Amino acid sequence: MTFTDAPSRLPALASRTDQLADSAVGAVLRLTDGHDVIALAAGSPAPETYCHQEFTDATTRLLSQGGLPLRYGDASGLPELRSWIAARESAELGRPVDAAQVLLTHGSQQGLDLLCKALLDPGDVVFVDRPSYVGALQVFRLFQARVVDLPLGSDEGLDRLEAALSVEERAKIIYVVPTFANPTGATLDTAHRRRLAALAQRYGCVLVEDDPYRDLGYDTVAPRPAAATSTVAGAVRMGTFSKVLFPAARLGHLILPPFLTDVLMKFKQAADLGNSLLMQQVVHQLVQEPGFLATRLEHARHLYRKRRDALVSALAGSFEGALEFEVPHGGFFVWARLPGGADATALLAAAVEEGVSFVPGTDFYATGPDPSTLRLSFSCTRAEDIVEGVARLERAWQTLRTGPRS
Repeated sequence: MTFTDAPSRLPALASRTDQLADSAVGAVLRLTDGHDVIALAAGSPAPETYCHQEFTDATTRLLSQGGLPLRYGDASGLPELRSWIAARESAELGRPVDAAQVLLTHGSQQGLDLLCKALLDPGDVVFVDRPSYVGALQVFRLFQARVVDLPLGSDEGLDRLEAALSVEERAKIIYVVPTFANPTGATLDTAHRRRLAALAQRYGCVLVEDDPYRDLGYDTVAPRPAAATSTVAGAVRMGTFSKVLFPAARLGHLILPPFLTDVLMKFKQAADLGNSLLMQQVVHQLVQEPGFLATRLEHARHLYRKRRDALVSALAGSFEGALEFEVPHGGFFVWARLPGGADATALLAAAVEEGVSFVPGTDFYATGPDPSTLRLSFSCTRAEDIVEGVARLERAWQTLRTGPRS
């Protein structure tokens, strides 16, 4: 056989690839490619909140030290940054968190991937909120878990969760975005957080609190984490710097219980040998500066509140007052339901023609999606463009109802 010979056949892909799904936001971005649209789809931080000059200054200072910031680092993360995160989490939880419990990851998404590697075998059960973060659903499915979605922010949903846990022998994870959630903008109250923690403890599940928007409340203070309301041996906290500094940092973190710490450190090392040491050092320099983070958060909250108000006001005056939605008190998103059971996916095609985008809600459900739901993001669009975007969206809805204008 020569190197130019073609193989008689190619190897089969792993069975888990059958579970791969396209990103809902990515699909919308491809649909809008080549169109001049007002973007109410991507849940990205506003570029106005990026700390560009501070990042430049911190990087310059570090590089002036020579080559040390450019070397490999510890796979678990920069010790000084892990200690800073541990101190902040200790204050949030009201109990000590050791730096050894902190694992730095390439964004929160890698944190989910590492957790699933450690915990899930095919057929294991993961309970999620209904609807839930689509990126988490993708990861759980990739690991061939059975994903069960329940309305975890309600007494009825938690009753159903308790009933399922009492008979389900393969339950492993309860996953929630507890504060200003993606996609709904909703926040679990203290009573529901406490009950979630108690159920996880009683039935031996890992409770994963994915909390990227916790610092972005602009009407209310977020309740204490579920892990602070009750003793949970398997509680995992997830956080990220992407939403409060800049997304290119790709720097998330896990707060791990002792039984997961060592194994996830090893999985992280096997996955990528660790995050960029330079980026970790830059972030550490920024966040340890007195007053820096508080100032950045105040600026971001003011900006997002203004944009949230613009979206909510425009929606309230549109769709003949028939659009159902809840006003979020933080985060990036408004979750809405179209009147008359209209199909949001069909609306998207008409909306793109009008020059506005959003994300249909179907991909945020693990089972039985509601086709009339949609997610609207206000984070990275100017207030005046949001108002125009809603006007375009209403025109698209009218077109869907009555047919194209002649």
